[in-house]
Amino acid sequence: MPEMTDPMNALVKLQAAVDHGKVDLNPCEIYPDLRMIADQPGGKLRMTYANIEKGKVLSVSLFVLTEPIRGIPCFQVGYAVIEPMRQRGLASDIVAKGIQELRNGFKRNGLEKFYVEAVVAVSNTPSNRLAQRLLSETPNQCADAYSGQPSMQYLKLIE
Repeated sequence: MPEMTDPMNALVKLQAAVDHGKVDLNPCEIYPDLRMIADQPGGKLRMTYANIEKGKVLSVSLFVLTEPIRGIPCFQVGYAVIEPMRQRGLASDIVAKGIQELRNGFKRNGLEKFYVEAVVAVSNTPSNRLAQRLLSETPNQCADAYSGQPSMQYLKLIE
């Protein structure tokens, strides 16, 4: 059975791209200390927000456009923090700031609301705490669509 998608893989790949000068990251509008890149792997829009200090990617939040919910766009969020920087609030910070940057950009372009969804393995206690705090105190039990692993689905309407 395949594993759940791990956002740490995206962080590692982003670090390699930064190291080799293969990526152009733009400063964010609200939080210019963060960097952002938009791309379309597999044809799906992905917005990546990164906290980078002295060339080192410390944390990322990734928002991937998925199927709309009741006609409202939905972004699935993933997040990762490098091991030595964990337990410092960087994941909460990069997710919250990423949501604010998305809201700012979309409102400017006429999109008034969207959903943010996180599907987190039941066994991932730190990520479940973060998703519960930032997205929903009442998640739904589910199975991850890719791996089948028992998970929790957190969903929040951003207006």
